Amino acid sequence: MLKVDFGRTEIKGSEPHILTEFTMLAKNLRELLAEDESTEYADMKIAKAIELSKKTEDELDEEISKSISILGRMMASVSKGESAKTKESSNVEPSTGNSAFDDFLKDIFGGGAK
Repeated sequence: MLKVDFGRTEIKGSEPHILTEFTMLAKNLRELLAEDESTEYADMKIAKAIELSKKTEDELDEEISKSISILGRMMASVSKGESAKTKESSNVEPSTGNSAFDDFLKDIFGGGAK
């Protein structure tokens, strides 16, 4: 049994059972991520999650600090109006007007600038 709730993790059962559940979780996550994007996108996100799972707490803190720094620079860029682009269609997702910033938000939050 695999149970995860915001940092609390409970793992019980035999190794084959746990690995089977993990495989099914990864398969379903891949399908979910690929619905709105592509299988390549889903594979990239899952690979990144596996990569991050191998890092120490200090390395994870460093990754977070880098992301916050990038976010700060992008927010400063947007507030200065650099690279502002508008979308004409009302059927598109909300945008900050900065495609790099939108992509960054989507990577972090999975939904762009909503």
